[in-house]
Amino acid sequence: MRFTTIVAAAIASVLMIAGAHAQEGARAYFPVPAGTNDVEFTGTYVHTDLPTVTADSFTITPSYRRALDLFGDAGTFLIGIPVGRVSGTVTGLGAQDSGIGQGDMFIGGTIGLINAPALTPQGYVQFQPGFSASAVGRVFLPTGAYDSTRVLNLGQNRFTFEAMLPMSFTMGQSLVDPNLTTFEVIPSVQIFSDNNKPFTPFPGLYTKTGQAPLFGVEAHVTHSFSPMVWASADAYTKLGGETSTNGIGNSDGQESVALGATLGLTLSQSFATRFSYQHDVYSKNSHTGGSTFMATAAFLF
Repeated sequence: MRFTTIVAAAIASVLMIAGAHAQEGARAYFPVPAGTNDVEFTGTYVHTDLPTVTADSFTITPSYRRALDLFGDAGTFLIGIPVGRVSGTVTGLGAQDSGIGQGDMFIGGTIGLINAPALTPQGYVQFQPGFSASAVGRVFLPTGAYDSTRVLNLGQNRFTFEAMLPMSFTMGQSLVDPNLTTFEVIPSVQIFSDNNKPFTPFPGLYTKTGQAPLFGVEAHVTHSFSPMVWASADAYTKLGGETSTNGIGNSDGQESVALGATLGLTLSQSFATRFSYQHDVYSKNSHTGGSTFMATAAFLF
């Protein structure tokens, strides 16, 4: 059914837009001393091309993260709320615009599993890096602006649960080594609840849309060129996430690869920025692709 295809494509496009916030980026889990507070403002622009949808979104996401000592292991608490706009064109429906609104709030945390102890400021300088691993959990709440008469929305009208296992190998004399090199791999899975009020061109045509788990892996090779400048080469892949309408699969599962790069600038002990770009280089679905640009300002205290 033609409208089933449109709805499935619309859901996939929204997922890709929201997924930009889910991707962590290079050194997203770089250790900081316990008790550190991190306030970040991240601007994200995403361009998405699908067979029936072309969409652009821009969001600004303020977030707060606090580093914790969890019985000797490093941990964090995280909360954030994106605000922005998504607009585009849908085949058969014309232009769509969400207007400026709030996206889905997210809450999460991490805990160190291997070689990730909670560090004091003194211990931080002396800590010998190497292999480390942590566990991450996060939930996206259906708090964002959502209108079932529109295809494109900042809010998804469903819960999303995310789990990650960040692993890294760090080469250097210490975490403050000006020539530090890190290798990171972050496998993840997103699990979605159903949307019981999806878009439909005819009232009552559909009652529920769902989505299978979406698996992902991102990898980063990062090198510090000085105490102030670092850069990374980035790779991202997604697999799965087939949508369904009233329990019937739409055969639109994802299989994609994106490549990119990140530049980080540490301007002082309390302020840092990073800029990253990624572009889809492969998708099993023809005429499907996109690109993402992100800029973050982080304030530590």
